Amino acid sequence: MPFKVRELLPDETRTFLEVHHAAIRATAAPDYPAEVIEAWAPLPITDAFVQQVRNNHEGEIRLAAILDGEIIGIGALVPQNHELRACYVSPEHGRLGAGRALVEGIEHIAQQRGLTYLAMHSSITAEPFYLRLGYKVVGRGEHALRGGVRMSCTMMRKDFFSPP
Repeated sequence: MPFKVRELLPDETRTFLEVHHAAIRATAAPDYPAEVIEAWAPLPITDAFVQQVRNNHEGEIRLAAILDGEIIGIGALVPQNHELRACYVSPEHGRLGAGRALVEGIEHIAQQRGLTYLAMHSSITAEPFYLRLGYKVVGRGEHALRGGVRMSCTMMRKDFFSPP
């Protein structure tokens, strides 16, 4: 599929969150208890939450996967932490290659910035996806969500090697 991956515009923050929430509520819901899903993707998406995310205090670089003019996937990179923060695709567009395109875009930006690896706390739902893209499991644990709710996760990493 001909996806276009580009940086997210500030006025697309609500769409970013809508894709994020829809993906979690449809794709990850079978793997996690309702309490985790509610803390991870709370509804409704309030204007205050949109503004908080738009403020981007952690300096995320946010990407959007576009198909036919519509944002169907989102991704995020936190360069100072070597962190692949997010990759979510709307449920109706899953398994078409948008997730792969987003991760490739994130990796490209990371390498352009001189990063030699990316690490993440992957959901157990997404672990097989990241394994297919060359990420390795480095541990298992929990990730803290809003309100102190804990979710099971997989710590993963991918090293980049420069040509000699």
